[in-house]
Amino acid sequence: MSSSPPETNIRNCSSTSSSGSEFVTTVDDERGRSLDITGYHGHLSADVVDDLTGMYVTFGYADRAQGLPPLGGDAVRSWLERLGDLGAYHVVVRHDGTPAAHAVLVPDSERDDGTCELAIFVQPDYQGARVGTRTMRVLFAFGRERGVDTVWLHVEKSNAPAVALYERYDFEVVDEHPLEFEMRRELD
Repeated sequence: MSSSPPETNIRNCSSTSSSGSEFVTTVDDERGRSLDITGYHGHLSADVVDDLTGMYVTFGYADRAQGLPPLGGDAVRSWLERLGDLGAYHVVVRHDGTPAAHAVLVPDSERDDGTCELAIFVQPDYQGARVGTRTMRVLFAFGRERGVDTVWLHVEKSNAPAVALYERYDFEVVDEHPLEFEMRRELD
């Protein structure tokens, strides 16, 4: 396991935006595409929900893990609303204005100590270009700046690319189930 995550070239950081976001930055993926990453806390605006719903309804069965993202536009909207209710920290990745990825840190409802669950989804056309790597790096910085100390997740054992990504980010398996791992890491 590495001692530090891969480096990412991050440009143009700011703390406010006219869209109501809390964080904006730009990174390049491995194919040279410029990706705008915007961070949000809590409920997303209707425009962002519409954009993410449009992305998620294109996901096939193989692009889903553990029932997420949900199937159908109404279910996606309800899920995004619930994440807002829970006070989630989101980053939305766009290429030329179109969503390419969405990642979220969801506060653990059983704990009040800066522990969040991670979920990350990369649109299939952007997989294999280190978009997930760049997204996680920015999401972790965004969360850390807002008091997130520990991140955990469940990942299907059969999802080798995701398991490898999490291991590069120093996640450790803390529990093993028949079909999935529970992994955890500290952000400090």
